[in-house]
Order: sequence, then structure tokens, then C-alpha cells
Amino acid sequence: MKSFAEEYSTGTIELLKTKPISHWHIVLEKFAAVLLLVLTAIIPTLTYAFTVSQLGNPIGNLDFASTLGSYIGLFFLVSTYTAIGIFTSILSKNQIVAFILAVLSTFVLYYGFDSAANSLDQNTVLQQIGIHAHYKSISLGVLDTRDLLYFVSITTFFLFLTKRHLETNKNTKTIALLIVSLLILNILSHSHYKRFDFTSDQRYTLSETTKTLVSQVDETLFIQVYLEGDFPSEFKRLQAETKQYLEELASLNQKIKINFKNPDNQRAALIKKGMLPSQLTIEEDGKMSEAIIFPWAEISFGKKTTLVSLLPSSIVASQDEQLQKAIDNLEYEFSSAIQTVTQKKRKNIAILSGNGELTDRYQYSFLSAVAKKHNLAKFSLDAHSITAPQTLKNLSNFDLAIIAKPTEKFTEKEKFIIDQFIVNGGKTLWMLDNVQADQDNLENTGNMLAYPIDLGLTDLLFSYGIRINNSIIKDLYAAKIPVATGNIGKQAQFKNLDWYYHPLAQGNPDSPITKNILPVRLQFANQIDTLKNNIIKTPLLVSSPLTQKVGTPKIIAIQAIAEEVVESDYNSGNQLFGVLLSGNFNSAYSNRIKPFGTSLFKIQSKFNKMIVISDGDVGRNQILKEQPYSLSRDKWTNQQFGNKDFLLNAVDYLLDDIGLLNLRNRSLQIRMLDKQIAYKERFFWQFLNVFLPLAILGAFGLCFRYIRKRKYGFIKP
Repeated sequence: MKSFAEEYSTGTIELLKTKPISHWHIVLEKFAAVLLLVLTAIIPTLTYAFTVSQLGNPIGNLDFASTLGSYIGLFFLVSTYTAIGIFTSILSKNQIVAFILAVLSTFVLYYGFDSAANSLDQNTVLQQIGIHAHYKSISLGVLDTRDLLYFVSITTFFLFLTKRHLETNKNTKTIALLIVSLLILNILSHSHYKRFDFTSDQRYTLSETTKTLVSQVDETLFIQVYLEGDFPSEFKRLQAETKQYLEELASLNQKIKINFKNPDNQRAALIKKGMLPSQLTIEEDGKMSEAIIFPWAEISFGKKTTLVSLLPSSIVASQDEQLQKAIDNLEYEFSSAIQTVTQKKRKNIAILSGNGELTDRYQYSFLSAVAKKHNLAKFSLDAHSITAPQTLKNLSNFDLAIIAKPTEKFTEKEKFIIDQFIVNGGKTLWMLDNVQADQDNLENTGNMLAYPIDLGLTDLLFSYGIRINNSIIKDLYAAKIPVATGNIGKQAQFKNLDWYYHPLAQGNPDSPITKNILPVRLQFANQIDTLKNNIIKTPLLVSSPLTQKVGTPKIIAIQAIAEEVVESDYNSGNQLFGVLLSGNFNSAYSNRIKPFGTSLFKIQSKFNKMIVISDGDVGRNQILKEQPYSLSRDKWTNQQFGNKDFLLNAVDYLLDDIGLLNLRNRSLQIRMLDKQIAYKERFFWQFLNVFLPLAILGAFGLCFRYIRKRKYGFIKP
């Protein structure tokens, strides 16, 4: 504050003006001297970065590139504040007055415009005038040319005002020209700009898929996030990441409006809408406590509304892992929801019938969720000689065909229709059983006969590169079923026991379809073999290594659940239950006589996709009190499964034309502190971070004073 104030108060300013240097030299040298001093004061803060690195889990768990980007942003902020301080210093001879003016100016520029924008709900122009809107992303390690130009403009403007105040002849045209030039530059920068994401995992860089979706929002889209209030510090990170991500969206499209709201006063209403709270365990200062939060967002677009869950439902080892998955999924969850509410043309899905497929009652949980995003229609493969060509033509109007547990053999005409639907670009989701095994008979009589069934699809699937075998897979990693173990009085007693014929299939962690979902329960599933051809086969569902193949036909008795397990018998290794096929499919009828003639006949498809699951019951929900029960949970054991999420992801992936589901493969690293070490060593690190920076600054001050005194002090005779 004394830069010019002291010069004016002591009268040395006149002496300074007589020197053979320009006014710009005077201003810039004062600016450089103060800036160097402030930067020197910032250097000791590197001890904070060192502390965070040492307390990281593991040690060194610090994003140094992001930290460097933050310091670059801090440099631009400091230069702006320095320019403002230099200007206020030249306005008054009193250093205290200059200090007060500088504080007020910087406070108004940093918080004033942002607060005014929030109160007036004008989050565009007013916010862009203030410093806060430009600095908050830089502080995270994201350098944007628009923000950098803003800081350079503000710094230049105040330095120019300082230089003008020194001049005797003050030309108002020059300052007006400068203001207009800076405004034009900053306006043009919003059309042509570059962003440099210094974070190691590019966490603040939106994908092209998201940018495309956001650019198509042509009406006001409201995003209400219920992450306000008092909740664990770990989940404040989720709040900050969510806010930062949504602000990135809003910066791309001004029609996106964001609001964070405290859910405490409307918990009942939120639960009624389907936003169930999450109970968290908090560890602070070595003590454990519980907290409840509502990790939900609500997106409204016109008359459409959808909910976004901000916490994953997958099984996790810790809350840190849960938080990791939540932040990983932010872009996918919001982008998927935005696509749902903004899409103008829905995809058409055919639910094939006529071959003994599952009825609607047993597919309700799955299909009702699909119907929220797509058009569904029952489609019968009426393949009589006269109607077969028209049936193929009608099926070609659909984007996806779902074939859920057929039990009757397909005729050649029906197979030809499906084949040409695929070759002409139609997607297919197969849920097939090659073995008839009725769980209901097992529950009613205690035993059942499992026997192979011929659906007539072997040659069709063979041409696509897979074969479903007739053996049933038993897996030691299996779901439980309730079994009567005795009676107390007249009341039967039940116990949940592992039923090895119901394997819990693990999803491929590298596939967006199965990443971060719960294990998928299968029932009497068959093994899939893959064959060599030009089709890419991506495993989706795989058993554990502890499996056993059971040949059919075979009588299966419920008493087998009580038999002693010999682990050495389960040595068949991992078995494939679900596979994604992608590529150019060859027609199974390319070298065969066609069942009927059609103008749609093709020998090979363009790039296409299909998913085959060797269990027809993977999408079958239970019935409770004559009503369909959730596919995600067992009504008897209350176990949760990933069946519904898996099938919904499968449908989304097959119909995804813009690569939206691939966002689920994005992985961000959360850099956590080791709480135990931080708690045990807190006094050492507190002492280090309080006194070491002061010691460094004190040493610098003493050295500077000594050098200055030695250079400019009077020498005694």
C-alpha cells in the first residue's frame, strides 16, 4: 500500500518524475516489485502441498500437475490484486486509506458481482464481471484462456489507470478506447477459447458425447441437486465435484439452470418421489457416528422429469470406494438423464412372442423401466408363407428385438426373419435356455427333471460365432434360496442356503455394460462356447473358478442342498454366461436355400451388435401378492442382484448411437488422506504448517534487511 502513498507523503514522487524514465516504467517497476514480494510470501505455502502429499493414502497421493495449475492460477489472481493495490496506493497519501480502498475493491470484485448474480438469478453477465467465476475453475487446476484473458484485462486496466493518474495531461479518449478494446477481446474470447486441464486424469474435461448432448438442449433445463446441508466431509467432496461438473455443463449452454437445495425440510416429499436416503458411517477424531444424506438430483425439461442417483448401488468395500464410484459415474449419470428428458425421437423395441417366451407379467420389472425411454411393442413371428415377407418388413421397423426365454422351436421361416433383421442392422438381446429346468416344480415337489430342449437356433448362433451347450453349471459362488429345515410347533422354520444351481455371475469390469453393477443371479444357466470368426466377442457375465458341469438330462432334488461340498469337484474353471458380439454378421442363409423370397435379403451386415445370455430367467421377476416384484431383489432372501441394471445397460448399449454408455468406463482418482496417520501425527503437522512458513518468511525478511542495510546504509568514518 506504500508504493505510491509513501512517495506522495514524503514528496519523493516529484523527484521520481524528474528521472529519465517513462511513467510506464515507474508503474511497471512498482508493480513488479510488489508482485515479487507477494510471490515470495506464497512460496512457504509449498509446505502445505508437502504435508498433503505425506498424509496421502498412499504417501505421495497428490496430483502435482493439478497443484501446479492451481499455483499458475494463483499467480494471475495475485497479479490482479497487486494491480488494484498499486492503483489504490496512488489515490491517497495515507497508507491506511489506500489499504481500506484496496480491500473494498478486491472484495467487491471477488464476491460482490457473484452475490448480486445469485440474488438476481442472473448467472451469466454479472458473474462474468466478478473474479470468483473466473478463479474457481483455475483453483482446481483448469486453465481457460477466457479466464486468463480476464485477469490480464483487469490487471492491464488498473495499471493503465495508475499510469494515467501520474500524467499531467489526462486523455479520456485513451481510457475509453482501452475499455472498449478489452470488452471486445473478452466477448470474442467466449467464441474462441482453449481449456487446459492440468489434472492427471482429465477430470474436468467433458467428453464429446456430453458436449453433443448439451448443445442440443434448446429449452430451459432445470437441475435440482439435494446435496446441501451438514454431512460428512468425505461427501462434501462429492458435492464439490458435482457442482464443478454441473457448472461445466452450464458454461456450455446458458439454458441449463442449476440449484443446490437442502433436503432437510422436505424429506417425506423426496422419499415419495423415489429418492431414498443413504445412511453413512462417519469417522472423525477416532469416533464413529451415523449420518443420513439424500444423494439425488432431479432434472426437469418441459413436462419431463427424471431422477439421478449420485451414489452407486454396487457392493463396495468402504465408503471411500463408494465415493470413488460415485464421482466416476457423475458424467454418465447426468448425461444419460439429460438424454432421457431431451430426446425427441424414441427407439422402437420389439418383444418377440409366439415361441413360448416369458409373459409380460414376468418381465414387468425390466420392461417397465425400458418403456420410460423407448417404445415397446409385442411382435409375433407370424411366418406363414404368405405373410412371412411382410413380417420381416414390419420387424425391420424396430431398432431392437428382445427374445426372452423361448420354449418352442423356431421354424426356418422364423429364423430367417430374425437372421435378416440382424443383417439389415437390427440389434438383438437373446435370453436363452438350452435346458428345461422348472424351479416351480422343485419348490412344489422337491425334485425336477432338467432336460435339453431344441429351439432350432444352434445353426443361427453358430454362424454368429457362439454355441450354447446343454450342460448346467453349478457354482460355489451362488445365490441363496429358502429351505425348510424343521418345525417349531406347527410353524415351518426356513433357512437361506446356497443353491449352487443359481450362480452369481460377475460382470466384466472393463465393459461399460457391467462395470460397477452387483453380481447377476442366473438360474440353471448353460455354458457358452465362442468360435473363431470375424466377430468380436466381449465377455460380459462369467462364473467364479469354482464350477462344475452337470450333464442333462438329470433329476435335481432339493435335498442336494444339504450334501457336503467337495471343493475339488468344482474344478471346471470360469464359465461364460453372457457375451457381446460385435462386427459384420454373415447371414446364416448365405449359402442355403431361402425359406421365402424377400427384397431385404443381405449376405452381410454393416457393423452391428448383439448380446447373448445363456439363461432365459435372467430377466424374470418374481410375483408377490399377485404383483410383479423387483428384478433387483429376491422376495424371500432379500438379496440384491444386478439383473435389472445389467439388462438396462445392455439395452442402452445396443441402442446407443453416440457412445453414451462408454462414459461408465471413465475412472477418476480420488486422492484421500490417511485419517489414522493424520489423527496420530496432527500436532507435528500443525506445528510444521504454522511455524515453518513463518520461519521462512522471517529468515527472508532478516536477509533482505541485512542486504539492504549493507548496500544503502551509511558508512561510519
